[in-house]
Amino acid sequence: MRKYDIKNKRNIGIILAISVGIIIMFSLCIKIFLSTDREEYQVSSNTIVFDKDKEIIKLSDSGIIKTKWNKEYYLTYQKEDYELGNTALAYNEEKGEIYLYGRYYEIGSSEEINITENETVIKSTALTKFYKLADRKYLVIDKEIKSSDGLLTTTDFLMVDLDKVGNATLTNHKVSLKTFSETTIVTSNYTFDIANEILTYGSDKIDLKKIIGSSNTYTKEDLIPEENNDGEQGGGGTGSDTSIIEENNNPGSNGNNTVTIEEVKKETKRTSIISVTSSVSKITVDYVIYDPKNEYTSVYMEVNRAGASDIERVRLNSNSTVYELSNLIPNTSYDLTFKYSYLDEENNEQTETFDNVTITTKSPSISLKVTRTSPGKIHYLITTDNSYPINSATLLVLINNTEVQRSEISIDGNTTSSIDVPNIEGNDTVELRLVDFKSNGNVINGLTASTKFKY
Repeated sequence: MRKYDIKNKRNIGIILAISVGIIIMFSLCIKIFLSTDREEYQVSSNTIVFDKDKEIIKLSDSGIIKTKWNKEYYLTYQKEDYELGNTALAYNEEKGEIYLYGRYYEIGSSEEINITENETVIKSTALTKFYKLADRKYLVIDKEIKSSDGLLTTTDFLMVDLDKVGNATLTNHKVSLKTFSETTIVTSNYTFDIANEILTYGSDKIDLKKIIGSSNTYTKEDLIPEENNDGEQGGGGTGSDTSIIEENNNPGSNGNNTVTIEEVKKETKRTSIISVTSSVSKITVDYVIYDPKNEYTSVYMEVNRAGASDIERVRLNSNSTVYELSNLIPNTSYDLTFKYSYLDEENNEQTETFDNVTITTKSPSISLKVTRTSPGKIHYLITTDNSYPINSATLLVLINNTEVQRSEISIDGNTTSSIDVPNIEGNDTVELRLVDFKSNGNVINGLTASTKFKY
């Protein structure tokens, strides 16, 4: 039998000790890795979750959203795993709550940007919010979300993903579409020029490309100030400062990079429409008339209300930059065509169209609730939007989902009244529904209010 000398025995001992040490260290690393806290969140039934490709997963049972070692989010549901990406969104249709997972940059009208991480719960979409998720990825949250051209109308939230040339995919629980032209999203508190990545709160414009960067190659000449003789860009320094998040995700210093609507007007060197916004009964048009040689004989817009045959012609004053259309019908689409006329070389008047916008006025808020009941009688309260007068409506009474009565009622602000409803029996399901609202004889389209209860 071979005998080992002392030197060989020492070498073997060293090798064994090193091997044991490596095994122990490797085991400790695995233990630490496996014991590291992972984000894990319970998701209730009646919730929809969007996977990495924006496909909807509707949960009839509870599920779990969690992160794995690669920091990606996954949904575990009915013994299957669905890949969600490095951020995720879920929406509970019953509660009306939105759940965000991962890092989101909430951008408000103030100078601060709020970074949220892990799970963020938004209890109500009445709280208007705007988030940037990553390069060319955004989230719009509002009770009512529209495009300025009136082609998109939706609610609650809208995920916006841009490609590198400014086209956008718009997705939520109701819509999924792609835009191939400039699109501006309008909410109750801000507008979002998607292709240019410009967020506007009132007169404050925020360049979203400067927040964690952007690989968007789309440009619009109207939004790029001309250089002055010193090679510096004009129009800077007059807007409010905006806190910038650099690409390393650390807050940077404040800068004067905000472009306001007034700056755009000053820098625009051609006749153009800058913005069109609406309220319940008004449309506001910001415009520029650039006519250094005094060549225009007139500049005007043609206003055509949806469903109406007549067209109203409104002159735009070259000494002003804002025009307000008032006394409009709520929740109604208006087509605005902007034109200017001039005399050609033969002194004949010519007309050119330089822009066209379709925009929808907002709906007034209204609610209906039952205050008390008595035998054969229901007492109710109608609460209306004080900013817009509603004069009348049709009140429907439905018992067990069958219409049994309708009547025309007058409305004057907040209205308390009652209606006689005979033949109601115990445990009947009764619904009061208001339709065909009118203001000064005009029907307000798409506006309803209802309440339902057990008698």
